[in-house]
Amino acid sequence: MDKSPYALDFLLHQLELIKSNIRKPKYKELIKEIFENNELYEKFLIAKDKKSRNYKHGVLERVASTGSLALCIYDNYPTIDIDLLLTAIILSGFRDAVGRPFFYKNVKDYPEIAEILYKKNRQKPKIEHFLFDELIKIDERVKVRESVKTF
Repeated sequence: MDKSPYALDFLLHQLELIKSNIRKPKYKELIKEIFENNELYEKFLIAKDKKSRNYKHGVLERVASTGSLALCIYDNYPTIDIDLLLTAIILSGFRDAVGRPFFYKNVKDYPEIAEILYKKNRQKPKIEHFLFDELIKIDERVKVRESVKTF
């Protein structure tokens, strides 16, 4: 497969839905800055997710999937810092699209986000760290099982 089985319009709609659920101004501004960087945005759109979606728009598909899962969890556990979690999920896509070391400069001024995206920076475990890690794992497992069924 050379590109996501999902329509690009659908994935972009999911991404907009996830972005619209981020309410904290500092995170909204960070997301806005990242998306306004055309070079980063273009790389993000076409990036392959090397683990389970090794095709065009794979990273975008992963972000849409894990962001949707996070919103479902938040419906039942509203004490989660959903703004932090959704921001980290979106930015993890950009991090994977452009490279971990290169992307760090974009989040180093947000230690709570850097802790989620770069495990070495974690000071004290938080529920959002656990959820982020587990959502990524769940998504990878489900995607791998889906691909096994199609063959």
